[in-house]
Amino acid sequence: MPEGQGYRTVTAGEFATVWPRATLVDVRSQEEHATAHVPGSLNIPLDELPSRLADLPGGTLYLMCGSGKRSSQAARILTGRGYQTVNVAGGITEWYLAGHPVIYQQAPDNPSRQQPGHAPAGLHRLLHKLFRTKST
Repeated sequence: MPEGQGYRTVTAGEFATVWPRATLVDVRSQEEHATAHVPGSLNIPLDELPSRLADLPGGTLYLMCGSGKRSSQAARILTGRGYQTVNVAGGITEWYLAGHPVIYQQAPDNPSRQQPGHAPAGLHRLLHKLFRTKST
């Protein structure tokens, strides 16, 4: 681990070797988490983290966001407060692209838009974002 960092970073594949036994904290917004998340993850948005420390279980905490940026910020915050943390590099984007399970839910803002047999609108937005990001 880089000097002064205080936490480890693992790839989505490395995290998959301990999932679902490991505690995964998703630090994305509630809306992002509702649209798509790793099964069993605990959602505590980054901006709520300092006020929700009591919601965190003991032991090593694996941290995930959309790409790894917010989860690395969360790792610094929590490591500074004595928690053992591991950042999942690439976030849910890399997790998804590596073929690991993701739960998709209908976007909460407009439930009537989904047609039977079609993917939720939120999933289409997520997939568009994921693949647009990867191709640039």
